[in-house]
Amino acid sequence: MDRLRRPLFPLLVLLWSSTCLHAQITSGSQLGHAGISRETWHAMSGGPCAWFRPIEDPDHSLAVSRIVTLLRFYNFRCVAMPIGAAPPQSWGDFRNLLRAVQAADIDLWAILIPPTEGGDSHPYDTDYVKWVRVLSELSLKYSHLRGVNIDDLFMGFNGKTFTHSYLHQIYEAKQSINPHFLFIPTVYELDDRTVAFLEGCVDGVWLWWTNLERSLGFASFLENTQAVVGQRFPIYGGLYAQGTSWHKGEPGVRAFLGSIQAACQYSHGAVVWGLSLDINDPLLQIAKTYNLGGTAKLADQCGQSQASGK
Repeated sequence: MDRLRRPLFPLLVLLWSSTCLHAQITSGSQLGHAGISRETWHAMSGGPCAWFRPIEDPDHSLAVSRIVTLLRFYNFRCVAMPIGAAPPQSWGDFRNLLRAVQAADIDLWAILIPPTEGGDSHPYDTDYVKWVRVLSELSLKYSHLRGVNIDDLFMGFNGKTFTHSYLHQIYEAKQSINPHFLFIPTVYELDDRTVAFLEGCVDGVWLWWTNLERSLGFASFLENTQAVVGQRFPIYGGLYAQGTSWHKGEPGVRAFLGSIQAACQYSHGAVVWGLSLDINDPLLQIAKTYNLGGTAKLADQCGQSQASGK
């Protein structure tokens, strides 16, 4: 993937960061580290947040009732769903799911499609400022609409869209409507300059571990990144439960087990992409042990040690 384009001068980085940070501090409430509200440091619930594989009804719409029943059965309290161009991931499907999870006491994250993947989150497509305004307004009615993610923020030519100025506009759009609604995009690496670029313009990041073959190294990757970021914003560890373009088939059970343990222990929470809700899937069986009432050592405690500074 392409790395974030580097700023030319340190002063420019400072100006970028201070501009967004000022906006954040003046808009937020009950502020903690770096002007970020304390609730932000543990935003994915105590268990993993499930970016689930969609289940369809016969008409190809999202099978909302069935999905919510399964989520409650497995004790998931945080889910993520992309908004795409058509069922079962249309804007209408998303709103139907939102109404259902609000009643079920489950948090929902909206995921917007970046330009490199077509930018086809209908109806507003690549107008991400408009999207964030609409979602922020919706979050005032539905408190379980927890936040919005933009996938692959700096991958490929996405950096041409997501300039520092544009990220500032996105952040300000939601801050002006509902500061408790969070903007936490997807990244794959963080260094000092990237962190300075993002600081004050995001409420955190989903940081993905792309090695589906093994978990060895994920813990140190998260610890090293935490050292770079410091207390400027939270990091949530992302892992895969489904095959990708670079890895055919699901990750192995051992690799998945180690990865979810690392994410829960060394980041502020875990996000699992492509999680099947089929009871026979062994990765689902592992993931649900980290939910409330589960048997994992960190059940319902994903990210708590990081969020509390222990």
